[in-house]
Amino acid sequence: MRSLSFFTPQALKRLACATLLTVSATLAYAQDGEVVARVNGHEITRADVAVAEEMYGPQLDQMPDDARLSVIVNALIESRIVSEAARQAGVTDQDAYKRQMAFFDAQTLRSLFIEQRVGAAVTDEAVRAAYDRQIASIPSVPERRLRHILVASEAEAREIIAALSSEQSFAELAQAHSLDAVSKAKGGDLGFVPEGQIIPEIDEAVSGLEPGEFTKDPVETAFGFHIVLLEEARDRPAPAFEAVAPQLRQSLEAATERRIIDELRAAATVEKLVPDVAPPGGHDGHDH
Repeated sequence: MRSLSFFTPQALKRLACATLLTVSATLAYAQDGEVVARVNGHEITRADVAVAEEMYGPQLDQMPDDARLSVIVNALIESRIVSEAARQAGVTDQDAYKRQMAFFDAQTLRSLFIEQRVGAAVTDEAVRAAYDRQIASIPSVPERRLRHILVASEAEAREIIAALSSEQSFAELAQAHSLDAVSKAKGGDLGFVPEGQIIPEIDEAVSGLEPGEFTKDPVETAFGFHIVLLEEARDRPAPAFEAVAPQLRQSLEAATERRIIDELRAAATVEKLVPDVAPPGGHDGHDH
């Protein structure tokens, strides 16, 4: 029988303790699930596998599905065998067992309670509403899509302006003449640039242009002489809901969990009898 020998001792201990909880809990409805193993007449079902896989699945991500299932079932079989032996040996009467079971019981209750309360509060509608609030609070950012051609002399710049006035392609002239190697390959395209975040001389020169117009005089900067085309002016679009929804949901879930715990703690009588020392990095002992 293959075992989970690649798990850490701590992980195996957690799995064994969790199995004591979950196997006992799921035996009541074992007949409703597919039976994947039997140990001394006790059935292990897909429900038991699902609990173990949820807890330890990431450690088995690289395995094919059938191998992962086999390894988890083997672990549950071994846990059942050992747990039965432990019961017969009277381990369930020991204080160490009772303390660990009380700890895991509290952790499981905490996890399910928070999961259910957070899930009820952080709905799809709540995420959409948070997105709408954030979008409404974002100030508008005017930006322009620009193309430019950079040359070394004013005379050459004026020749290019004359060519543009005779309706030659700005992109083709940029590819043929521009000294800006990066934008040259893209026909001089600089993309969308927020107002005030480009060379001041260029920013000033394009401020009076309409989309489709180019500067009729060369724009001199420290880099040389530029001819600049304004392709489009707009306010920067807001990020799409689909792009930010996962991060928004995560943020709302974390805030809701913190609020629930803070409210419960405020209503409880708590005596902490050890010094209140903040851990490094602000970790509070919970995985959020």
